[in-house]
Amino acid sequence: MKKAILIENIPFNIDPLRVLREMKIPHIKSLDEITERPLAAAIKRGIDKAYSLIEGKGVFKTYALNGVHGEEVECEGFSGVFRGKHMIKLLAECDHATLLACTIGPKLESEVERLQNSGELTEAFTLEMIGGWMADYMAERVDERIAREIKKAGYVETMRFSPGYGDWGLENQPQVLKMAEAERIGVKLTETNIMIPRKSVSAVIGWKRAG
Repeated sequence: MKKAILIENIPFNIDPLRVLREMKIPHIKSLDEITERPLAAAIKRGIDKAYSLIEGKGVFKTYALNGVHGEEVECEGFSGVFRGKHMIKLLAECDHATLLACTIGPKLESEVERLQNSGELTEAFTLEMIGGWMADYMAERVDERIAREIKKAGYVETMRFSPGYGDWGLENQPQVLKMAEAERIGVKLTETNIMIPRKSVSAVIGWKRAG
């Protein structure tokens, strides 16, 4: 078992074109091409504001695996977390698994709620779309850091897989966050295993034996 690695202040850049696509605005290539100027202004305000609201953080921790036994891939120190056909397919040929959690923090969500309550719906929607994209963006940055460690150790990285997909249900979320030490970046769970802040990602990545 390796020590958990904490990553703070993950750098980011918000591409206006990507924001337009996240908002399902096709064909337009820049804010200047939007003929409805109030709409363009609201989107620009949302983009500008997002820079002060997003606080990208991540944490990950790596565990040794002990092979497939029945319907489970056994893991040092924990049992029952890597169960089901998707986990066996992902981790059966892996010697280690890294659990990760990342978030953009709570500020953007709070501002979305404030804007919605005040009737500024376009700006709120812009921020909501940016937040969802940026949560995935932070996961990709953490994934890249993990991938470097995996490659350096002579292994091959598996795909990133999150609770709630396939037969790896959300009931595994408490164990995943505990193993990733997600409390260090302020990520918690509701009673229905939804992450708070909502714009957060948790996942597992396997260290597959090369060759």
